[in-house]
Amino acid sequence: MSTTLRETQTKSVCWLEDVDLSDIGLVGGKNASLGELIKLDGIKVPNGFAITTEGFKAFTKPLTEQIRAHIDIVRRDGYRDVGLLEQTSRKMRALIESQEFDEELRTDIATAFGCLDSLRNVAVRSSATAEDLPEASFAGQQDTFLNVSSYEDLLNKIKKCFSSLYTARAMSYRHEMGIVEEEVLISVGVQEMVRADWHGVSGVMFTVDTETGNENLILITPHRGLGEAIVQGEVKPDEVYVLRHSLQVIQNPKGLLDDAEFSDLAGQALAIERHYNEQYDRRIYMDIEWAKDGETEEIFILQARPETVHSRKVSLKRYYFLDEREDFELLTRGRPVGMKIGQGVAAVVKSVSQIDSVQEGQVLVTEMTTPDWEPIMRKVSAIVTDQGGRTCHAAIVAREMDIPCVVGTEIGTKAITTGDEVTVSCVDGEHGTVFRGLRHFDVEEVNLDNIPETRTKIMLNIGSPEKALAAARLPQDGVGLARLEFIIASHIGQHPLYLLKIGKEDFFVEKLSAGISRIAGAFYPKQVIFRFSDFKSNEYANLKGGKDFEPVEKNPMIGWRGASRYYDDRYREAFKLECLAVRNVIDGFKLDNISVMVPFVRRPLEAEKVRRIIDDEGIKANVYMMCEIPSNVILAREFLQYFDGYSIGSNDLTQTTLGLDRDSALVSHLYDERDEAVKTLIANVIETCKDMGKSVGLCGQAPSDFPDFTEFLVKAGIDKISVTPDVAVKTRLLVAEIEANM
Repeated sequence: MSTTLRETQTKSVCWLEDVDLSDIGLVGGKNASLGELIKLDGIKVPNGFAITTEGFKAFTKPLTEQIRAHIDIVRRDGYRDVGLLEQTSRKMRALIESQEFDEELRTDIATAFGCLDSLRNVAVRSSATAEDLPEASFAGQQDTFLNVSSYEDLLNKIKKCFSSLYTARAMSYRHEMGIVEEEVLISVGVQEMVRADWHGVSGVMFTVDTETGNENLILITPHRGLGEAIVQGEVKPDEVYVLRHSLQVIQNPKGLLDDAEFSDLAGQALAIERHYNEQYDRRIYMDIEWAKDGETEEIFILQARPETVHSRKVSLKRYYFLDEREDFELLTRGRPVGMKIGQGVAAVVKSVSQIDSVQEGQVLVTEMTTPDWEPIMRKVSAIVTDQGGRTCHAAIVAREMDIPCVVGTEIGTKAITTGDEVTVSCVDGEHGTVFRGLRHFDVEEVNLDNIPETRTKIMLNIGSPEKALAAARLPQDGVGLARLEFIIASHIGQHPLYLLKIGKEDFFVEKLSAGISRIAGAFYPKQVIFRFSDFKSNEYANLKGGKDFEPVEKNPMIGWRGASRYYDDRYREAFKLECLAVRNVIDGFKLDNISVMVPFVRRPLEAEKVRRIIDDEGIKANVYMMCEIPSNVILAREFLQYFDGYSIGSNDLTQTTLGLDRDSALVSHLYDERDEAVKTLIANVIETCKDMGKSVGLCGQAPSDFPDFTEFLVKAGIDKISVTPDVAVKTRLLVAEIEANM
């Protein structure tokens, strides 16, 4: 800082670059954090100054007795009475805003304001002493004003920031957090504006996934214009994911910034996180606001605060599972917030003036919340909004309050009527759903400190990339089965040969790569085994353009599927696209935790042909084979010459051993993985794999459904069992008990 600027420093005004986290009492959490960031290499922070808490105390000194009297009213009975709290708040704010600055403080502010770039407007932000701390965020509690241009307007906005210390929402929040009113002071930060509103981009980024707590992917939510629109729920921002370990961008739908810029932002986020971890001497994730100036194209960090939900060390964890057997009417869907399920009677509220009508335990349905809604948000069982994305106000507060919330439904207030019984589910991947009626759901409570280690690895079956982030937070040892056909069906929807025909094979590879990297990234560095596509011909035909390339088979279940396709001249080029996507993710995204698996290999000659293609396509990974027909057991030694191990598919192995169609209701009563013939084959193949030093696991449905089958597998010496996420915890506990008694 120049000598001229230093001379402007007073007890009431100081420059941001002269403060750090030790000065929270002087400049509040937000300003102290900005001062800390300025000192970090590679982090750009807009120039600015702070009106200190000493300045605030000097400004409000003539009002001390009146403010204290109002606080006593609130403390006595205002927290329970929302109307009284609002009324008292209005009186306190009017009192402060009518107060005039003394000449000394006016002069100090004018001198500092004159040192800023005269061509830029300023942002005026509140910074309370109990704000942006690891224990409490106070998101949106105090006021912020952008594009302030004149000195007189600056003074007016500073007074409004001062008075926002006593909004009803802020006082209610402090009461809930056990913070004493008299101990809280406020500072105000004044910074040169970053012109994101003029052809610029702004957003928020988190060094942890906001819903699941998965730290492997950094979430960045950009949009064109000022960041306030995101928090206020006026826009649905884009969602960009960056891998923590490699800073590779794996999801950039709209390209508001290029991948290199997002990678650089993620790198800055991690540098900030490391610095805060050192400062607080514990693991803390970060919530960071940023903006790209539309004139200079420079990227600035505007704010950094500790993330307050997943940074807490929690031993007791609750997992929610919706009963999928029930068929309920879907009313609306949006973005999920909080991995929970809530239900109750809906209260559709269009205005904050109506919040007194909301009863405890109801489901709040509204267009969008603001900080003024917070006193009632604590009482509801769930929240549904028409507007907003995962970093809007409703999402931030609901996440901190541990309330399930679905934002951005667009039609929630129209689709739901006051008095409707509804279920709000936030446990189904990227979609939050609202159903009519009270659906049954299960809650599994787990003490994470008591999860035992097991010799047998407990892995997961993962169907879609959307569910990977949440599933990776379960106690698990990786993914034993991730099906590429699920990604193809839900994210591509077109037959690969059709895309090759029309010259859009790059689209197939790009989308498949994104899905693969999302799953592998979520579980990194644990092993994730991707099975190459195993559609049957009738399922392939249902993809766009598929009917022109698929035969009509009378029994597709045992027809042209799996390995028999991969080396066939009629399909080989499509299989190579899958190989290319896998290779791209391993090499380009540096996700070396990926393994691949070949399904339905009927003869050793097929194994040899397919393995040669995989090697020729440059995939450097472990390659496994599904063991799902009797020939795989009988000729295991021949098959395993070409693979690193077996994964037993108990569903198909049962079907082919017993000679029945598992899709036929007529013989479904005969289908049982615990049949002695099936178990004998499984025991034999486990023994063979052990003898050959090959890995052996099982990824069928049976361990998820039958504890006695799990016991059989463990006692037979299987290396890993892959189950559905809903039974991951109970399977680990069961396996630990079995191993302890062996």
